[in-house]
Amino acid sequence: MSALPERIDRLGIDLVSCKDGCTGIVQRQSAGVLPRSLFLERADATGRGCVAVGLNPGTSKPAERDFYIKYGITYDLVKDYRTRISEKPYFARTRSVIDQLGLTGPIVWSNLAKCENESDRDGLPPLQTLRHCTRRFLVRELQECPPDWVVLGIGWEAYRALAYLVPEHTVIGIPHPTGGYRDFRKMWDTGRFRSEIKSRAIAALDLREPTAVWLGAEKNGA
Repeated sequence: MSALPERIDRLGIDLVSCKDGCTGIVQRQSAGVLPRSLFLERADATGRGCVAVGLNPGTSKPAERDFYIKYGITYDLVKDYRTRISEKPYFARTRSVIDQLGLTGPIVWSNLAKCENESDRDGLPPLQTLRHCTRRFLVRELQECPPDWVVLGIGWEAYRALAYLVPEHTVIGIPHPTGGYRDFRKMWDTGRFRSEIKSRAIAALDLREPTAVWLGAEKNGA
């Protein structure tokens, strides 16, 4: 585990310099719009870790773009900025799920696609962009993590993709903690998982064969 930060850093350096120019997304390093969505948290923590994976980053704020334009386009600065926003609701609420699951080890934060959508595009990036980016980056990130680590799918679409993509890991899906907040709240009772949610999650974590389980409201195909 001691080498994990160095391995993630190497991937992050490659990520920030990516100029593949996939369709449906924005990638303009000179304007402070970077490929991002890779960050290692709790690097020195012990216990079972996880990889928390969403779809792709939301639209960057002017303050973030200005930060990179002013200070430089490096992965060290991507990590610096990400540390500054670590208590935003998306991260804080997802981290509360990780804690409820008893995953006390490191957290690798990632996304299926690393770039934000074009300004006039709603919903998912193009399918081919997701396919290309997961092969180019996410698959390599997962290869750096121990096989017993859990992959957390943040949102229904991310969960479904991961359930197929990484059969060698246990995949746990949760409603999006901001965009699907109403469904996210239904998992909780006075600051803890509802008992049935906790039971389903623990059962999945204890299985010998990796499985996939959706913890949100029932959906077709879950």
